[in-house]
Amino acid sequence: MNQSQPTPEEGGVTEALRAAIERTLAATAPAAAQTRERAGELVDELARRGQEAGAEIAKRGQELTRRGQDAQAELARQLEALEQRMASIEELLRRPDRPDPQPEEESKPEAEG
Repeated sequence: MNQSQPTPEEGGVTEALRAAIERTLAATAPAAAQTRERAGELVDELARRGQEAGAEIAKRGQELTRRGQDAQAELARQLEALEQRMASIEELLRRPDRPDPQPEEESKPEAEG
């Protein structure tokens, strides 16, 4: 006999094994397709949520930037007002005709005696 050709007994086992593998693959193919489809849906959902989160972060960043700019403008306004008040006080102090401030009389406790 030629050793390259299987015997009828070996051919039957090989064919039976091949048929069993094909049946297993055929039975699991729809489940694998569903799993692959579900995985794709999950990736799409994850991407969508990531985009929404990114948009929300950008929106909040813009709001914080606007608030910071408003606060900076308010501080600049207050600083300008303080500078004007200080300049007025300095001008009053420079006037030669300003009256001398009267020193307050300190009350001295009387010695007990």
